[in-house]
Amino acid sequence: MIGSLSDALIMVIVAILLLGGEKNLSGTVRNLGKTLSELRKRQDEFKRELMKELSETGDITQEVRNDLSFNSNSGPMVRPLYNLPKTSEEEKIKQLEEQIRRMQAELERLKKGDGKN
Repeated sequence: MIGSLSDALIMVIVAILLLGGEKNLSGTVRNLGKTLSELRKRQDEFKRELMKELSETGDITQEVRNDLSFNSNSGPMVRPLYNLPKTSEEEKIKQLEEQIRRMQAELERLKKGDGKN
């Protein structure tokens, strides 16, 4: 097992000497340098492509969020409960019952399929 960087370096030097021989050592080292340079270029290219794809995914996510959010022209059909005016308990109950009736009618209409969303 290789324990440190110096052990790995020694193994690389031995491999170069075994594969290249003494008379062709400069050519072997040159080819090794070109290979490492090409490997670094491919690694940088991969990183750029990955970052590009991730940023495009972020753009798509933002577009989906914008599509799903309510715009000012078409708000929800029923006002949220926190927007109800300050009234007595009886009036609040009546308003809630009316909202429930409207929601039930809308649900029935959607179940029948005779209306547009």
